[in-house]
Formats: sequence, C-alpha cells, structure tokens
Amino acid sequence: MWRRWSAPLEALGSLRLPRLLPGSLFRRRLAVGDPHGPDARGGGQWRSYLNPVVLFDTWGPHPAGPWVPYHCVPLFAALDRLQPDAIGPAPPPGSPARPSTPPELPTHARPGAPAPAWFSPGTWTILDLPGPRSVEAAAWLIGATGCQPVCTFDNWPHEKGVLRPEHTLAELLRWASTVHATRQGLGPDAPPLWICDRERLGERAGRPSEFDNRYYLDDSILPGPGVLARNGIERLVYVVPEASDDPLADLESYFADLLQAGLAVFRLALAADGAGPQLLASASTPRRPPRAGFRRSSAGGFGTHVPEPSSGSSG
Repeated sequence: MWRRWSAPLEALGSLRLPRLLPGSLFRRRLAVGDPHGPDARGGGQWRSYLNPVVLFDTWGPHPAGPWVPYHCVPLFAALDRLQPDAIGPAPPPGSPARPSTPPELPTHARPGAPAPAWFSPGTWTILDLPGPRSVEAAAWLIGATGCQPVCTFDNWPHEKGVLRPEHTLAELLRWASTVHATRQGLGPDAPPLWICDRERLGERAGRPSEFDNRYYLDDSILPGPGVLARNGIERLVYVVPEASDDPLADLESYFADLLQAGLAVFRLALAADGAGPQLLASASTPRRPPRAGFRRSSAGGFGTHVPEPSSGSSG
C-alpha cells in the first residue's frame, strides 16, 4: 500500500486527482462484472457502491481501529477511472457469464453459513484464496464472526493486465450491500480479517505491450509481531484452498518471523469441511520475499505497461 494513503480521509479525498493515477487507466473501457445484473441480495443496491470512497469504507476496517494503514487503495480507486456503464457485480453462480475459474467455495464457507468452530476473538485470519473467492469467503466471515476486513488488493486493473483484478472488483460489488448490512455493529476491537488474492504473484512476468500488475505483500501490508501483540492477537489462521497449498513466497519468511516471535501460526484448508487448523511449521530455509521484476505504479500499488524493446538495442 502507498504510505501516503495510510490515512483514509487523505487517501479517499485524493482518489479523483488525475495526477495521482496512471494515464493508461484514465476512463479505460474495461468490462467489470455485469452492468445489468443483480448483487448477492438480488437487487440493484450495488449501484450505491460505485463511489470508490463508499466501497473502500464498506470493505475496510473500523476507522478508529489499528488496521486502517494496511487497507489497500488501488483497486477501489480504479472505479473512478473506468467507464461507469461497463461496471457491474459478478454474475451469480450458475450464470453462463460467470467465469469457471476460480472454483466455487464449499458450502460450509459461503455467506450465510455458521461461524467456523476454529474462530476466536484473538484470531487474525488471512484468507489467501483466488481473489473473487477470498471476497466471497470474507462476506461469510464478516457476517458470521463479526471480524473487520482489510483488503490487500494492491494492483490496478487493465484490459491487457497479466492479472485480472477486475473479477475481484466485481465480486466486491456483488457482496457490498450484504457486508454493509452485516457490519453495522463492527467495533474497533473486532478481530481482523486480511483478504488476499492468491494469484497475486502471477505465473509469469509481463510481456511487451502488456500491463504487468503482479504484486506481492510487503511490510506496508503485513503488521509486525509488536503490532499484533499490542492489539490482542494470540494466533494467526492462514486459510488456503487445499491442504497441499503452502504459503506463497511473499509470506514464508514473514511467517517464520512470527513463529520465532512466539505467535502461533496455523494453516487451514478451506476444502476440508470440519478439519481444524494445523500448526504451521516454518520452512527450513524460508524463501526471500520476491522483489525483482514487479512493476510499481507512480500512483501507488502495482501496475505499469511493459515497454516494447527499443529497435536500436543490441539484444
């Protein structure tokens, strides 16, 4: 997250300043969801959340709580740089227009399902699922457990993007009215919930003429052990799709540091109904967080065009 946008009032008051935004994003004709479709409550309330400030607040932590500096701005700010008539919520399950990937959530982890047995007030939950499914699972946990969300989507959407964050943005719109209704009693001491996109590192670097919007979680998004201890965090539950899914490279050394500091770190496979969290063992040699090859935007977050090779270059 861009440090200048750590304070939400300053951040959201600046969203509409074109000088802060990549020129390539200005009024892009990028399709986001279904502009004529309903939200998760079956109506058109999603239109009330097309204002990036409103959507940012709806999917963010309590403004008086300690987690505000970690809530990322770019994907919300992008709403102001896309054609309004091309934006809508994600289509519902079963719709031909709904992308077949990522896979749908298991029944026990969908909005409306009971709170999981593993959740407790001192738990920090990290949802590390494909972006749209992380959003949907977050709608479940916010309603079922009363935790406060923090979005870590730190990249910009683009029609030539290596990643497709517009699918995540559409899911945020689909569940916005549901989350707004269920978070009314949210307090600053509510347990935190990090919402992550497991596809953030990408499978390859961007190619010339593409928009490389891959990103990683860094220390501006990941609180240190001292911050966690001061705010009553007793353990971390890291939620992944399958039991075979390991922490991504940008989290291995971070988890190792937390374990060394004495914080209990657990991994939970969402697909395994009824299975409890398993204590996470630190990798013998944790991978160093990725840094090389990622393209930061001048507007904060990640995402820039990959330039074409110069015709005058020698290889």
